Amino acid sequence: MMHEIKPIDHEAIRAKIATVDSYWERQPTDNPFTLNGFKGTWAFTDHNLIPEALCNFIWESFPKYERFRRIPLDEINALMNEVWDGPGSMPKIISLYREMRAERLKGLDGSNDKNPVEQKTINDFSEEEITTKSTLD
Repeated sequence: MMHEIKPIDHEAIRAKIATVDSYWERQPTDNPFTLNGFKGTWAFTDHNLIPEALCNFIWESFPKYERFRRIPLDEINALMNEVWDGPGSMPKIISLYREMRAERLKGLDGSNDKNPVEQKTINDFSEEEITTKSTLD
């Protein structure tokens, strides 16, 4: 049984993205017990206490760390206090995260390389180079 391949519905995808983008804009800012309503300064004491909605932004801000728990809490607090403008700041955080991620991913395809290194394949080596014994033998 063959399945029919349907064309991509670009309008539906754009509508879904718009819904996701506006999620934090629709969240209340008048409740200080919600993330988008928080007004104050950040003082995280444990990585497990950081709201999940902030983790991607924080991790993207510290690309040299391979594990989230290795990012020093004082640096996380400094970052968050620098970018947080009070209630309603989550749309800004999400926007900053997407910009940083797009910039990082843009460099992964090699298009930003000023001096690209040519990668050799097996076809680029001579028969002698292929059959030469290792010096470890």
